Amino acid sequence: MNLTENILPSSIAPATLLLPSPSLFGTRASRLRQLAHGHELAPWLNGLAALCDAQQRALDTLPVLTGLPAGNSARPPLAGPVAALEQALPAVVHQLFAASRGLPLSVARVPGVEELQRSAREGLRLAAGEVAAGPRDAVAVLVAAALQVVWTAAARTIALPSMTPLQDLAPCPCCGSAPVGAVVMAGEGKGGLRYLECSLCATRWNAVRARCTVCEEGSVVQYLGLEGASGAVQAEACDHCGGYIKTFFQDKDIQVDPVADDLGSLALDILVGEQGYARAAPNLFLGDAEPV
Repeated sequence: MNLTENILPSSIAPATLLLPSPSLFGTRASRLRQLAHGHELAPWLNGLAALCDAQQRALDTLPVLTGLPAGNSARPPLAGPVAALEQALPAVVHQLFAASRGLPLSVARVPGVEELQRSAREGLRLAAGEVAAGPRDAVAVLVAAALQVVWTAAARTIALPSMTPLQDLAPCPCCGSAPVGAVVMAGEGKGGLRYLECSLCATRWNAVRARCTVCEEGSVVQYLGLEGASGAVQAEACDHCGGYIKTFFQDKDIQVDPVADDLGSLALDILVGEQGYARAAPNLFLGDAEPV
């Protein structure tokens, strides 16, 4: 593993929020298939790619969401129970279950109302950063995938107020969930800027300071990466709190996707765990940093 210091620029005023792309899930599916080539978890990654394709179809055909909370308060407007999203969820769940037939994540039956509601609550708690209460099965993954579709659609619809700067360690300003990871941007006007990406709705929010995103410790954190790898995926590990969150560098690979590349780099989780650090970022397709 290698250790590098990463000091991010703070002399410019970046966009506070970046909305998820309308082609988010299709792009993620392509990235998963790219990562699957020669990977020891190729069948699993390809199965998730097919699920992401189904997510994209569900997002494209989802009726316009109405009755969403106004984004004008200090509280993330899509946090907690939101009636409009709860009403939209069952149809998306059924659509993803139908699309899953024949896939590695295929489920024989659609969950009943109570099971769906329970799985949805567990998925939202996981997105908020809570540890899974027990093993997660394919039903839990498919319900979580449906949650991502509905909350991403809402994030693209709701008008969030200007929030500059965001509070340190703030959860997603749109839905209150924890980040799946951080992206260090590349390209004109964005090079070196760091954004956290929501594990649920894929909203990105700017994280200006070069300090631990878990505990806000001001000392320089360690960046740990797999030896011989491109350096596009590194673990931001903090000796103060003992936690880590993955950071994805676009200047090393412009196609990095926080969800897909997290799933494709579980070997890094193992090595960082052996160094004594604990994962501090949820991925709704994982259970305790293991494939579901």
